[in-house]
Amino acid sequence: MKTILFSLLVLSSQTAFAHDMPPVAMPKEFDTLKTLVGTWEGTSTMEGKEEKFNVEYKLTSGGTALEERTMIGSPGEMVTMYHKSGKTLAVTHFCALGNQPMMPLKKATDKSLAFEMTKPLGISSLKEMHMHAVKLTFVDADTVKQDWTNYMNGKTGESVAFTLKRKK
Repeated sequence: MKTILFSLLVLSSQTAFAHDMPPVAMPKEFDTLKTLVGTWEGTSTMEGKEEKFNVEYKLTSGGTALEERTMIGSPGEMVTMYHKSGKTLAVTHFCALGNQPMMPLKKATDKSLAFEMTKPLGISSLKEMHMHAVKLTFVDADTVKQDWTNYMNGKTGESVAFTLKRKK
């Protein structure tokens, strides 16, 4: 009985807290990211071989962050969070390499958002192998391209491109 009462008390305080919070002003580019919510199928060509995988996008944290789960259920599953950082957007990529590079928004157009690391946030140094940049290109309502660039030894490494199609 005490557990039930405690749970109700916590739930009611969380609900009250959520209602008392003022709305968070998000950068206008976040509206573009919100269109990704849903399930997508991705294709990538690596070493001449095409691979398919699923991607899920969902809003979290009171609608102030977008979670991207890539290669779901595989050993290489990764999470990327699109979120506010100061007055702009940023990406934090929880990589299968075991690091979490953070990349602020570098350039935005009506059809694309480009994020690039400017200082070593989420990695030990720029010489550590990491994802350094990502560009999202919104081809149409049901097609998005992602171009990821990694760094090795402080220099640009390979790029990997994905094409995502919305699952209906």
